[in-house]
Amino acid sequence: MIELHERDYWLAFSCFPGIGSRRFQVLTKYFGSAKKAWKAKKDIWQKLGLGERIIQDFLFFREQFSFEKEKEKLEKHLISFLTLIDESFPALLKEIADPPFLLYIKGTLLDQDGKALAVVGARKITPYGREVTEKFVSWLAIRGFTIISGLARGVDSVAHRVALGNGGRTVAILGSGLDQVYPPEHKALAQEIIKNGALISEYPLGMPALRQNFPPRNRIISGMSLGILVTEGEIKSGTKITSRYAGEQGREVFAVPGPITSPTSAAPSELIKMGAKLVSSGEDILEELKLGRFDKTNKINNREQSSRNYQPVNFNNPAEKQIWELLLTGSKHIDELVRSAGMAPAEIMSLLTLMEVSGKVKSIGNGMYMAV
Repeated sequence: MIELHERDYWLAFSCFPGIGSRRFQVLTKYFGSAKKAWKAKKDIWQKLGLGERIIQDFLFFREQFSFEKEKEKLEKHLISFLTLIDESFPALLKEIADPPFLLYIKGTLLDQDGKALAVVGARKITPYGREVTEKFVSWLAIRGFTIISGLARGVDSVAHRVALGNGGRTVAILGSGLDQVYPPEHKALAQEIIKNGALISEYPLGMPALRQNFPPRNRIISGMSLGILVTEGEIKSGTKITSRYAGEQGREVFAVPGPITSPTSAAPSELIKMGAKLVSSGEDILEELKLGRFDKTNKINNREQSSRNYQPVNFNNPAEKQIWELLLTGSKHIDELVRSAGMAPAEIMSLLTLMEVSGKVKSIGNGMYMAV
């Protein structure tokens, strides 16, 4: 029999689907602790005014639940958890009106992750959306910002990959249990994020990616961030839900304007009309957050200086050098290299292949490349 502590009862409640964050707050306030709430008899629960169905479901769940087996499952998947009463629970998230009472974590959260910006947008990303997302995330990542997003297709996955490609940290907030990565094609990306950041969810193991899980998930994305950056999004999208949460939480909302003929520019345009900060560069974000100019002694600046001082050797032609210098400013997609270099796609691909073989560039997936 394992010794149980107060936070273990928080874990048990998080596994019961009938108790969300607001109900849990009511329970712990009434009983004084999660342990007392867990052990309370049926007639005491009925005084709370909960439905008979929820009470019966809980009593059955309590009878079947095994603290030991649940903790063994977490250990098997290398997952830890933090409760709202833990000192290391993310400070920004603790400030919001409806914080999750427990977070499951796979990977590592660091103190520096308090300097975080959420990047969200369209799942059906356009070349323009990809370009501006890469531009902003590269700039932010090399200046020490942790990039937070939702591991979804489109802008989310680009944001995660570009942050990693620039040596930065990134955190993905899931709308499922951490053993149920969605979408499935992002399992490899999730593993990369774990190495230099974390996967986070308020949902227990085994919880599938249900549609109703994603709006609550979005409040964590904005809640863990100093602000959110919307690079693209349609008029009806989860991007606007996250933006609404950010506004309610007192977070800054930044929006990148786009072509007025593009449906994916609709959300940023509407947000700007509603008071979001129009941004065209990373400096605009720093100015609004009042973080000041980037410290010249910061290790990221030192990395930039090292990059400037590094002299590549044995370029086969000027075109190779041009591509390498473009990639020095941050990882880029092939489409952006085509536009910036003014070369044909086939020529760019041929050069990238040769440069990768010679160790000058590295493919980081989905058509993205970085300088080595």
